[in-house]
Amino acid sequence: MNRLTYIIAALAVLFGVVNSLMGGNEGARRPQLEQSNASPKYQAAPTRPNRSPNRSPNRSSGPTIEVDVGDKGSSTGTAFAITDDGWWLTARHVAHGCDAIWLQTAPRKGWRVTEVHLHPNADLALLRTNAGRAPLAMALSAPGRGESGFSLGYPQGEPGDVHARVIGSARMKSVGRYRIDEPILAWAEVTRKPRDLPALGGLSGGPMLDDRGRVVGVLVASSKRRGRVMTAAPSSIQELLSQYPEAQSNSGAGAVSRQINGNSFTSLGKALRRDLTIAKVLCRVRQGRRRP
Repeated sequence: MNRLTYIIAALAVLFGVVNSLMGGNEGARRPQLEQSNASPKYQAAPTRPNRSPNRSPNRSSGPTIEVDVGDKGSSTGTAFAITDDGWWLTARHVAHGCDAIWLQTAPRKGWRVTEVHLHPNADLALLRTNAGRAPLAMALSAPGRGESGFSLGYPQGEPGDVHARVIGSARMKSVGRYRIDEPILAWAEVTRKPRDLPALGGLSGGPMLDDRGRVVGVLVASSKRRGRVMTAAPSSIQELLSQYPEAQSNSGAGAVSRQINGNSFTSLGKALRRDLTIAKVLCRVRQGRRRP
């Protein structure tokens, strides 16, 4: 079997069965936060700009994954700072349909999200708060096959981290609560910490960092088989940010970018969570009402 045939076969096995989107467990126990009657202000990003031919993903290449986005209930996720004045990036399915969203700053304390801006055709969302933290640096290009990535956040609503390697590119179609069709990157887990972490739910919206600590993706889904994760493509991140210049105005100032490897990723995750560069998202849907 030649190398190309092996890669195609491996991707076919990988994407044969796909798990649900990686939101936290609906209705899971979480801190009681001050109730807000105001829902966050939602806004769909303007129509995506035309891509240059040399950067347009090939819709016919790679496997296509279909994911069912079910009804929205109260849940947790992960977000990370992209400016120091209150702009954050997360997954669309983490923020979509919430009556109130908070970024947890301490037990029973949090910053209320006042604005939510959704990518029109990718599982990405921008959040706005009145306070900010040191942002993560953005990579300028996508990682290649076999390169390492490190996802840091709150799987199962608790601190946790994943070391993975790029397998290849694919497309993800989300159906149900909303419909989107986007390019993604697939990753194979090398290790997760803690090792006994049963699932990655709640890590959605967390950053995938390269070995220089720069953002190369956002966690959006996991495969049903243990050890496979998917991230929104860097091109989709740039499309969303290009519509909101204020979300990039000072993203280079004080940006966090540190060397990271398989031995140091857990200590970096701990530091970024402590500094609130990476934060837990708390989505509240009013009791007795699940939003479609």
